[in-house]
Amino acid sequence: MRDTHSPAPDPFAPFHKMLGAEPMAVLRAGLIGDGAMIDGPFGQRALVYADYTASGRALMPVERFILEDVLPFYANSHTEASFCGGAMTRMREAARAVIADACGASDQHAVVFAGSGATAGINRLVALMQAGPGVRVLLGPYEHHSNTLPWRESGAEVIELDEAPEGGPDRDQLARYLRHDGRVICAFSAASNITGIVADVAGLTCQIKAAGAQVIWDYAGGAPYLPIAMAPAPDAPIDAIVLSPHKFPGGPGASGVMIVRRDCVRRAAPSWPGGGTVRFVSSWGHDFSDRIEAREEAGTPNVIGDIRAALVFLVKQAMGQNHLDDRHADLCARIEAAWRNHPRIAILGPAGRAALPIVSFRLRDGAGGYVHQQLVTRMLSDLYGIQARGGCACAGPYVHRLLKIDAAQSQRLRTAILAGDELAKPGFTRLNLSALMPNDKVDFILNSVLDLAERAREMAKHYQCDPARAIFTLKDWRGQVA
Repeated sequence: MRDTHSPAPDPFAPFHKMLGAEPMAVLRAGLIGDGAMIDGPFGQRALVYADYTASGRALMPVERFILEDVLPFYANSHTEASFCGGAMTRMREAARAVIADACGASDQHAVVFAGSGATAGINRLVALMQAGPGVRVLLGPYEHHSNTLPWRESGAEVIELDEAPEGGPDRDQLARYLRHDGRVICAFSAASNITGIVADVAGLTCQIKAAGAQVIWDYAGGAPYLPIAMAPAPDAPIDAIVLSPHKFPGGPGASGVMIVRRDCVRRAAPSWPGGGTVRFVSSWGHDFSDRIEAREEAGTPNVIGDIRAALVFLVKQAMGQNHLDDRHADLCARIEAAWRNHPRIAILGPAGRAALPIVSFRLRDGAGGYVHQQLVTRMLSDLYGIQARGGCACAGPYVHRLLKIDAAQSQRLRTAILAGDELAKPGFTRLNLSALMPNDKVDFILNSVLDLAERAREMAKHYQCDPARAIFTLKDWRGQVA
């Protein structure tokens, strides 16, 4: 424990000191679990994590800061009367300021800690912006279920836009649907969590604001990689964004974040009432706080998670946006060069679009079909130690378009899945490459998928499946695996 009895004037100063003059080296060396060995059916394998799109990995500098500079003084916030309560209240507000600064938010914006990812923020925005009958909501082509279902359930008119050839929502279609007598809210993903394709946030925001509509950007998948600005261009203020800081390097345990323009909030009551949201309560009535932050953070705050959310932005800042942009472009080029033209690897989404190093693919079985995505994911782990993810990435409508599933096929799949056949669920295997990965690890991942592409059909014979859960396990095995 640090030999001190009070936090530094800048509560994050010790963290900056931990990162030092060579933060990339410190962060790479501080990846918790890097080099760990995992047990599998073919013996131990070195753990190779390639699932950052789902969740980031813990970093020793973040954990050390929490252990040494937060937990010794931990108490519930919402008080200045005690030393620890005051220290945590100030540190939590400093965390809010760090996030605001990183996202270009000003006094015109409320930075709200909300849940454990972007989902809580979107549900709050549906209530705060009073989406419902008479409101038109335009969704982008890449939306996660968390940016689809709350709008559908609101009673608003929901329209999904097609994908433009260059990526992102189709601009001509957007222009047509923006012409509407009532309110229009656009809710778009800054980047796809399946293909990594990046939308033109500034250009689309300009178009939407010029039409008098409101725009929400979902940065759940894109925030660890992309610059974020609440005003990405002159006269183009974003109305709200949602973030999932747990997806950043160092992010496990971080709270979700919503940033909203104060003048976009259409209700004075909280979307989720509870303790901490009020100025006064009696048996005869109550008065809610004037501050959006207080109204929308009901109950005991996740103080540690809120501080973690700020720390991951400081990690991203230390890595440097220019470095991230260059490294991500290099990683995308490596993926394309290694896999795009391989006869047994089908990468989802076309080449040549602006994208992040997030890639989803299917392996052809050589007999006109594909090896099941959950089996591919299992074999990557069993044979190579690579941690990827199989499924549909909670973006069903986009998956339908990527896999060319029409309405009739969709209904047949739905019937089978609702009857308990999880094996029928369509999907792919997704992995992504992190800027913290050294080139030898990147090459190992790329080459392992190339190797599996040649071996998958033969290896599949040695696995059995529970169709109700789509979980594959190895049968009795007597062979040799290199």
